[in-house]
Amino acid sequence: MGVRSYFIQYKFILPDAIKHSSYTYQKLFRALYGYTQAVFKSNGKVYHYHRNGVLSDTPFLRPGKNCVIIPTNSLQKLVDFFKTGRNPTHRWKSKGDWKAVYYMNEKDVDEKKIAEAIITLLNRFQVTGISEKPLSLREAVEYISSKGASNVKGGLNVTLAAQAKPIVDLDWFKAAVPVSNELRDFYLSYKNLRAI
Repeated sequence: MGVRSYFIQYKFILPDAIKHSSYTYQKLFRALYGYTQAVFKSNGKVYHYHRNGVLSDTPFLRPGKNCVIIPTNSLQKLVDFFKTGRNPTHRWKSKGDWKAVYYMNEKDVDEKKIAEAIITLLNRFQVTGISEKPLSLREAVEYISSKGASNVKGGLNVTLAAQAKPIVDLDWFKAAVPVSNELRDFYLSYKNLRAI
């Protein structure tokens, strides 16, 4: 049957002086999708920090270059970025000397593809302080849910449930749960977490 979504094909238009290989061009895609920054310390340790983009908290599919499929309720923030340049990655004082043109079309997307996008989203969020290494939101919710009420410290269940709620409330999530064992398990863990 498929789930109603928006297919967006976009193009950034930059002044002729800016090449596609330049950092400015790269910053536009980082602002859109986010990126992971590696910080190398003098003691040899490497720390990875995810810098959010406009679509970091949204499930999406990238079927090709310069196009993205998003849930219908995510369209406005993408359009706002194209118009204003506002994004969580780079705090530009002004939009800069670039424009974006885009074409939008409605598209029905297979529930299994949507399930993959949601799982990717759940794995994109990193939770620290639960174990030695960071856990994905999916792993953290399932881990804390399995511990039970007596082993949860400092309202961690409430914090994790609050992080998971916007994802669980998505129309894409509701459509994908019946076709994905992983999402079904996550949803059960989420409900257990809220009950703790």
